Amino acid sequence: MNRRRGLTLIEILVALAVLSLIGGVVATALIANMRLNTEGRVREQALAATQTWLDRFRAKTLDFAAFESGASYDYGYDYASDPTFVAAGDPNPAILNSEWGPFKFEVKTERYMDAPLIWRVRVTTYFRRPGGGEGRYQVETLIAQ
Repeated sequence: MNRRRGLTLIEILVALAVLSLIGGVVATALIANMRLNTEGRVREQALAATQTWLDRFRAKTLDFAAFESGASYDYGYDYASDPTFVAAGDPNPAILNSEWGPFKFEVKTERYMDAPLIWRVRVTTYFRRPGGGEGRYQVETLIAQ
């Protein structure tokens, strides 16, 4: 009786091919998951920046009328040298550069009601997606002055 010991070359090659295929699928899934996580963090930061705009309007540190015709702020805009933000009484407008610099904004206000004075505030925030392209949030709310 002749017992076989070990594996043949073909069995080893088939096992390596199967393992390589499984490894490729797992690596692809991990990379896709990492991209989604990174984009999720960027989206969270963009939403937080949008909320900061709305908080400033709610605190009445920004002049509603200054945004009636709409205003756009591109990526990397220097908020610290803009009189709109310096006049808002912000203790350190340079911090806005780090908070808002990675994003692009379009801000528009309009009178919604005169008595009491209520403004409609719309903030559109654009962000760069890690895998390429651009995403955006648009938030609209009513704020009493």
